[in-house]
Amino acid sequence: MNTLKYDRIHQLEDLFRKKISEIILKKVRDRRFINMNIVDVKLSSDLLNARVYFRMLDTSNLPNQKNYEKFASMIRHEVSSSIDLKRMPKLTFMLDTSIENARHIEDLLNLK
Repeated sequence: MNTLKYDRIHQLEDLFRKKISEIILKKVRDRRFINMNIVDVKLSSDLLNARVYFRMLDTSNLPNQKNYEKFASMIRHEVSSSIDLKRMPKLTFMLDTSIENARHIEDLLNLK
């Protein structure tokens, strides 16, 4: 039974990633967000929270936290019209730093 729950969450994460990417591509006109690339979505086990990991082509002019909150609210509203869930999770957008972290680890390993 636990495996079924995990599979369902994984399917929802993939669906959220696709829908959010589609909304950004087709409906977002704000220049601060149009170059946003959704990398991953991680849902909590109770489906009340979702962390949306993204990368930006240009990180020199990242929006502030208040802009992300307004953006997340708009995206959440758009997603809720296309995904039928009892409760729509709260979206939190997080800059994906995995590439930078991997480079840092590689640099540390190369020092030895």
